[in-house]
Order: sequence, then structure tokens, then C-alpha cells
Amino acid sequence: MSILDIALLFMRASLVSFGGGTSIVADLQHEMVDHTHALTQDQFFNAYAIGQATPGPGILYLVPLGYYAAGVGGAAVALLAFLIPPMLLQIVVASRWEQMSGSPWIRASDRTLVPISVGLIGASLFTLGAPMLAHPVSLLGIVAAALIGIVFRPAPSVIVLAGGVLGLLGVF
Repeated sequence: MSILDIALLFMRASLVSFGGGTSIVADLQHEMVDHTHALTQDQFFNAYAIGQATPGPGILYLVPLGYYAAGVGGAAVALLAFLIPPMLLQIVVASRWEQMSGSPWIRASDRTLVPISVGLIGASLFTLGAPMLAHPVSLLGIVAAALIGIVFRPAPSVIVLAGGVLGLLGVF
């Protein structure tokens, strides 16, 4: 994948990432793994895991995606191409907000973006979770974590830490 291809892909993805960086996981996986074959499925999942394990915003997985696709330049371009378009859009909208805030178009956009966000996040969860369904131990871990969360209501970090410890021990 060329640097220009990475820039165009991540700029496009940034403009449809309603609901946060997780909402575009399915689209990026389709483009980078299935369509262009710039990454393997394992590289994609590793990049996502690295990004989520790193302290900071949830979009940090974009950096290793760009790196796997095109090295250090790809990492920098992926992050900048994802951040700059919505930032510029936000500047334009903020500068005109007083004029636009009463518009029925703004209210209609607000109402339509919620279901779009839910759908995009659902597609991303399916993309990330579907491979685990083939592994009975992983499926058992997901069900156990859900049941523990429902019955005992521990802090989510406790469930994540317990899953990490079990992963280190080779259980999952």
C-alpha cells in the first residue's frame, strides 16, 4: 500500500467514524486485509490489540496499522490523515454554529447519526469477535465474563485484568 493510498483511506475513514475510532474497524479490516492485502488478519488484530493496550485515545491502533502497511511513514500518515479532516470540519462547524444551530438539518443529522454509529460499532464488534467464535475456549471466556459482569457487577477493569492474567497463563 502506498503512502497516498494510506492517506486517502484514513481520510475517508475519519469522515465516517461516527461513534469513535472503533466504528471504522470493520471498514479498515475490509480495505487493508480483504481488498488490498496490505496486512494479514493477524497483523490487523495485533495492531488493534497494540492500540487498545496503549494508554491514550482509542484510535491509537491506526498507528500500527499504518506501520504494518508502509513503515514509519505509513504510521505517521495514517494518524495525521485520520485526525486532520474531522478537525478542519469541526473548525468550520464551530465557527458557524450560532447560525446553524436552529436548523432542522442539524437536528435531523443528530437523530440519524446515532443509529449509524450503533451500526458501525456493531459491524466492528462482529469483525473483531467473529474469529473468536470458532474457538470454544474463547467463547467460554466471553460467556463467563458476561455472566460475571451481570451477576457480580465488578468494575470492568477487573474483568479485563482477569482476562489478561488468564491469557498470560495460557488459558485463552
